[in-house]
Amino acid sequence: MVDSVFGNLDRKRTTEAFKQYLKEWKKWKLKALQRFPTVGSPNMDGQPNDGTPHDPDARFVSFSEASYQYQTRVKCCTVLMSVGEEEEILGDILLHRFIKGWSAVRTMNYINEKYNAYMSDRTFNVKQEQALWEGALMCPDDSVRIRK
Repeated sequence: MVDSVFGNLDRKRTTEAFKQYLKEWKKWKLKALQRFPTVGSPNMDGQPNDGTPHDPDARFVSFSEASYQYQTRVKCCTVLMSVGEEEEILGDILLHRFIKGWSAVRTMNYINEKYNAYMSDRTFNVKQEQALWEGALMCPDDSVRIRK
C-alpha cells in the first residue's frame, strides 16, 4: 500500500538522501550547542543600537532552528519505532547506525541481542534499506523524497 501512494519516488536516491539527512544530526547538534542563547548585561552607554551581530533575537532563532533540525532527525527514528513491532527494529537500526554512528556489525550485534533476532548480514542489510525507505516516507522534510 505504501508503495502505491509513493510510487513516483526514486527509491534508491530517496534512501540515500534520507541517510545523508540522518547523518547531519551531529552537525545540527553542534550548531545548537554553539548557539545556545545566553543573557548578557544591557548596554548602558545611551547610544542607539541598530542591531549587532550579537543580537539576542537572532541567537534565539538560530538556536531554535538548529535544535529543531537535530531533534527532528532523532524523532524520525523514535516515531518509526513506535509504529509496530517490526518497525521497532527498523527504527533502532536507524538510530544506532546513522544517529549514534555505529558500524553495521556493531548495530547488527546489538539488534540480534536486544530482539533475539539472529539475522544474517544480508538480512540486516535488507532491514536497513527497508528502514531507510520507511523513514524517508514519514520524514517531515520533503527534500529527502526524490521524485523519478
